[in-house]
Amino acid sequence: MEEKSSNVCGYFSCNRRIRGDRFLCAEHYKDWKDGLVDECPNCGRFKNAEYKLCLDCAQGRLQPQWKSATAVSDQKEHYAPESSKAWTKGDKEAARFFVYILKLDDGNFYVGHTRELRERMSEHRDSKTVSTAGRHPSLQYFEILPSREAATAREAELKELARSNPRQIRRIIIGFQDLIRLVQLD
Repeated sequence: MEEKSSNVCGYFSCNRRIRGDRFLCAEHYKDWKDGLVDECPNCGRFKNAEYKLCLDCAQGRLQPQWKSATAVSDQKEHYAPESSKAWTKGDKEAARFFVYILKLDDGNFYVGHTRELRERMSEHRDSKTVSTAGRHPSLQYFEILPSREAATAREAELKELARSNPRQIRRIIIGFQDLIRLVQLD
């Protein structure tokens, strides 16, 4: 079988030209990073992750084997849950944990978790937190979870979402703020 040219996007139905050090065009690369695109096990090209095969392979159309000129990285940016031995003592007495989203003055979002939300917000406002210092953090959203493990897992999910789909984070914030306004009217 001949190989498809490596200077063309590796997505099965895309013919966009790409640089020699890339394997997907910008659009399909973003989808790959977000987990929406993966490799077809038959032809090696990329396809929608929800399907087992690309459309050509699924319909039995013989396609040239695709091979990237550059290595296809298995490394996708994922946020690992944070932990600290210092939390252990206080966590034994804690009945709830908070995951929160701050909006920074540059329009970016910061996602964190804590067992003491008021105290943590004070630290952010007083520039005691390096990642938000001088960036005027403003609390936009929070949720309450029953354990540190649940909070760290949810924090990692929201961090990934803030990176990959900030519009979805905005939807979450808008829905939360609408709920707060509704409760305040009662």
